[in-house]
Amino acid sequence: MARRLMSDRQLLKMNTGQMVLLVQVSKVEPFRPNSNSIHHAWLLTVEQYKRAQERLKASGYNIEDSREEFRALGERSLDVYDPDGHRYQVQAHGPEATKIIRPSAGKVLCGRIEDFAIGSVTPFSKGMFFLLRVEEGFMALSRWCTHRNGQVNWEKEHWRFYCPLHSATYNRRGEFTGHQQNVGPLRMHPVTISEDGIVIVDSSEILVRKGYNPDQVVPPACGAEFCAADVERV
Repeated sequence: MARRLMSDRQLLKMNTGQMVLLVQVSKVEPFRPNSNSIHHAWLLTVEQYKRAQERLKASGYNIEDSREEFRALGERSLDVYDPDGHRYQVQAHGPEATKIIRPSAGKVLCGRIEDFAIGSVTPFSKGMFFLLRVEEGFMALSRWCTHRNGQVNWEKEHWRFYCPLHSATYNRRGEFTGHQQNVGPLRMHPVTISEDGIVIVDSSEILVRKGYNPDQVVPPACGAEFCAADVERV
């Protein structure tokens, strides 16, 4: 960390190129109007985060995560306040945040073809997926967000899937529509339909795709099965 000293201010430059200017003033106002803090955030590696956490604890700082319930798997975050009331957030993202999570439910018997109306989106908590009945047939989309490993919800009033952790959004076919960069569509599970019309989803097999195409939809017919070639099976 490089420092440049002046009579009433100090400029700190991080090894990442970020700079912080500390200015001495007669009155500190750390809060914007109608807010509870001004947010200064720092993203570290997991090891850097652990060292910072230990140093802050050892120095007597009260560190906490004010939004712990909104964190994805593998996402670490703490808040610390300086003596003037400025709030600093320190975060790190471990590999758990983006790894593929395989449900343990195996094959799930969802119901008969006629049980699902066209346009319906049915959650199956046992297998952590949504069964979609589109006009062309069936799709099974994983509930795990592909931005960070939060769980998406279906918002019928907006016709979309929404992750409450970082506001990632996906359309009805699981294509990403949010503001984050380099986020793929929701992963899928293969759907088969038995000869007697039972819709079956194999939650133990995960299908990674780059986008949507109609071949990913399984026709609503006895004996139909997933056959799209543009997916990676993991």
